[in-house]
Amino acid sequence: MKKFKELKKQLNEGEYVDGCALGQWPTPNSTRSAVSDFGIHRIEHDSQLQRLGAFLTAFTGREYIDPRGVLSLLRVKLNLAGLDFDFNKKNEITTNAPIKFRLKRFGGTFGTTPDHDLSTGFKVTDGTEDILGGDHLELIINITEAPSGLYKINADISRVSGEQKQGDAASSTAID
Repeated sequence: MKKFKELKKQLNEGEYVDGCALGQWPTPNSTRSAVSDFGIHRIEHDSQLQRLGAFLTAFTGREYIDPRGVLSLLRVKLNLAGLDFDFNKKNEITTNAPIKFRLKRFGGTFGTTPDHDLSTGFKVTDGTEDILGGDHLELIINITEAPSGLYKINADISRVSGEQKQGDAASSTAID
């Protein structure tokens, strides 16, 4: 009869995915993970943006039947890293054209600073421009239809400077 310690070594109760899944710890045999003790929310460091990129590659590495559901789940997963983007059922989903979302860190900021002129109103930011030296983070989604009839989704986070419109995309084929 086997002892529990021997049996425990043979059990594999989880599914390992390269890049991890932000909230799922890596298995002992894995080499890299999107999770670290340093803090995935510290997006001012390139190493953490690379970890987010690894997660996005792993998350979108298969085909999906419902792109809207995938984007909703992606939003939840990015929330675990302190990032968010405005996506709801009113957003138009297009194929074969990039869909761009500005990322907010911890919901953005609202208020004033000692050097801000309050007579112009409160200062509203996305929460990233202060730590990135005026730059912003943008989530770029590309959705294509695979030969199988499912959808292939590619996602990437890029650092951009200047103002970007939320959900800015060239419309080609709408998915309802």
